[in-house]
Amino acid sequence: MKKILIIAGSCSNGGAGIQADIKACSHFGCYSATAITALTAENSNKIKNIISLDANFVKDQLDMLSAEFDFDAVKIGMLFNKEIMDVVEKFLHHNKAPVVLDPVCVSKMGHRLIKDSAIEKLKELMRFATVSTPNLREAKVLFGSDFSNLPCDTVVKKHILDNKSIDILYGKDGSVSSFETLLADPLVIIGAGCTFSSSLACLLAQGNSIEDAIKKAKEYIYNAIISGVDTKLGSRKLLNHGAKA
Repeated sequence: MKKILIIAGSCSNGGAGIQADIKACSHFGCYSATAITALTAENSNKIKNIISLDANFVKDQLDMLSAEFDFDAVKIGMLFNKEIMDVVEKFLHHNKAPVVLDPVCVSKMGHRLIKDSAIEKLKELMRFATVSTPNLREAKVLFGSDFSNLPCDTVVKKHILDNKSIDILYGKDGSVSSFETLLADPLVIIGAGCTFSSSLACLLAQGNSIEDAIKKAKEYIYNAIISGVDTKLGSRKLLNHGAKA
């Protein structure tokens, strides 16, 4: 069984963050261990509060996990501030496994999930990544409209065209590839980005190419959305992580 290290924040309603990552890893038959960076008080409609954990505590988690496991892939999500990023950077200097970095900056609800002072540091971390997975808002914050000289392969999610959801892979070698599914309803659903990136980590750990991993993860997300879990918030739904891939 492949072992995945997840470095990310907790999502209190279970739809995104660490909780979504663990469910995705289970779906793909992988074991997940976690280093939690932040806690949120949220539902699928709003985020009420975010508490960042102390960077030294994040380091302690990583130290303890490194003593127990040789990981087959690492998924990085919300890091929130520069102090935590410094800890993660030191860890990555010794890491040899594939790294999927989900540069969590802006939620689908438009909430900023990172301090402005940490944006440049987040971009520096990308040089340790095998692939990064920003959404359109995050890509704009990080790169503007310039996808040349990227520090790692980068999947920009989710372009919408002709009733299709299109993800574009910008290779650090200058190549460009597109991956599409039908547009799934509802259009706004939390946790899709977290689940996509953790699915990629599992699939890369299992030996898939980046292109094949993107195809399989994207199909899984589509099925998880169309069979989503109802809530009391009307049209809002949560991903069904048990959906057939």
